[in-house]
Amino acid sequence: MVLCAGRGNRLGELTSALPKTMLEIRGGLTILDRALATLAAVGIRRARIVAGYFGDVLTRDVARMERAHGVPLVIVENAHHDSRNNAFSLALGLLGVDEDLFVVNGDTLFTPEAVRRLGGAPAAPVTLAVDRVKRLGDEEMKVRFDRDGSLEAISKQLDPAAADGEYIGLARVAGSAVPGLRGALDDVWSRDPALYYEDGFGGLAASGVSVTMVDVGDLPWIEVDTPEDLERARMMSWPS
Repeated sequence: MVLCAGRGNRLGELTSALPKTMLEIRGGLTILDRALATLAAVGIRRARIVAGYFGDVLTRDVARMERAHGVPLVIVENAHHDSRNNAFSLALGLLGVDEDLFVVNGDTLFTPEAVRRLGGAPAAPVTLAVDRVKRLGDEEMKVRFDRDGSLEAISKQLDPAAADGEYIGLARVAGSAVPGLRGALDDVWSRDPALYYEDGFGGLAASGVSVTMVDVGDLPWIEVDTPEDLERARMMSWPS
């Protein structure tokens, strides 16, 4: 499940006519291309993409991406992308899903090893890929876990000094956990459309559902939020 409905306002004119996941990294390949190539490298059989802002740009490129990466794509259109945040996008994308899946932020680049590590973690309803190395500030989606390794809190508002790391925008969700996650997400976006899907993970954890983590802080990754992020992403090398 790749969430690609947002514009990316901090990228300014770069996203005036296309979603940020369709920004070119290098060689004619986009951020989304890189994500799909990474997923294909670990054997993902198909991908569901939630599109919204200038979704037609993404949809017109589906056939090429399928040929390039060998991954059949299903596009889910989020018609409320301009008034509801990604908690709604993920809830929408999960309709009809009953199998294990990875949830991927469409503006995040990571390595196949991060996905392998997440997939190889002990079975849990939800497992988050967390960077426990990066220095944290105000903008990071910070996490805190208890002594047993279960999620206590996930929020950008967490005190960096009290956080255990940053959730990088890559998670594994067991099929058995999908109905509960959809319920938590529906509660989140209907309560406040501006909230994030990570608040759904927090709601699950608060209800007693196990949300665990795997550390990927030693691996390269980047979230593209600004023109400076985009330039850094273009300069990074991506091992297979």
